[in-house]
Amino acid sequence: MASRCGQFLTDLKKENIKKFSTILRVVVGVGLIAFLLWRFDINKILNNIGSISTGYLIYAFIVYFLFVIVSAWRWQVLLDFKHFKIPFGKTLIIYFIALFSNNLLPTTVGGDVMRVMYSMKGRRADALATVLVDRILGFVGLFIFALFAVVYLLIVKKQTEFLPFMIIGLIIIIVITYIFFSERVYSRLSPIVQKIKVFRLGKRLNNLHEATTDFGGAWGPIILCVVLSIIIQAFLAIGPFFVLRGMGNYEVGLLAFFVYLPIINVVSMIPISLNALGVREYFYVLLFSRVGLAGETSLAVSLVSFFLIFLLSIIGGIFFIFYKKK
Repeated sequence: MASRCGQFLTDLKKENIKKFSTILRVVVGVGLIAFLLWRFDINKILNNIGSISTGYLIYAFIVYFLFVIVSAWRWQVLLDFKHFKIPFGKTLIIYFIALFSNNLLPTTVGGDVMRVMYSMKGRRADALATVLVDRILGFVGLFIFALFAVVYLLIVKKQTEFLPFMIIGLIIIIVITYIFFSERVYSRLSPIVQKIKVFRLGKRLNNLHEATTDFGGAWGPIILCVVLSIIIQAFLAIGPFFVLRGMGNYEVGLLAFFVYLPIINVVSMIPISLNALGVREYFYVLLFSRVGLAGETSLAVSLVSFFLIFLLSIIGGIFFIFYKKK
């Protein structure tokens, strides 16, 4: 009885921490947006949004749709390697549902959790492994793309402020990937990890490692997933470029988006606001000011780009309602 009561209090405390974290991230995001709207001319922002060409808006939407398709393809590669035998059409539906969960459902039910739930087929550890590896390889592709961007800034613009962060981030991701995938290296850490008793985290990490070790020698799928991750980052740069073109701005070229969007995407990974709201917009304004883009225009591009992904999330919501999970 005492153990049940203790577990209940632990779960309650954990849930309260999650709720407080969610509220805090919402407050930070809304606060940053409010600050940007106070700092810049709201009428100019609205005029930029209202002036967007429908054709370019459709182009941007198609690019973001391709981003979802390629993202689902990357996960499909890992599912196939684990012999889940899930057709790509179903994988794409699940990915849309995950996108819906990330953007519209409470944060206690994340998109990665939804992917595991809808794909596991009684193999939860394996399903979780595919999602974890998908995330890791996505980060590797992101940091590689971002590293090329900051190297360009170093060589052409003589700007070095982002270079140390990107190098450190890429090294950390590669080291974590190597440790987790390597049976020989992780075997030395496993006894230490096993001693972590909080939420049975040690046991869960060891079980997850056992499910991911298969990927250690799968260089073909890994390299393909990293390449797909780089393509995904390219799509995430081309989308807002079309949005800016739709506003009638032809002065800022695609290269600026290839340089700055990876940096913005890396910064947006920091969980200080809900869906990086406000953080993403602030860095749009900060970075694109270097190529002469007005703050009102940068803010409008960021908000419209997010709205297009939000629309894709609604497609996931429709699948969530009508797609039945056994």
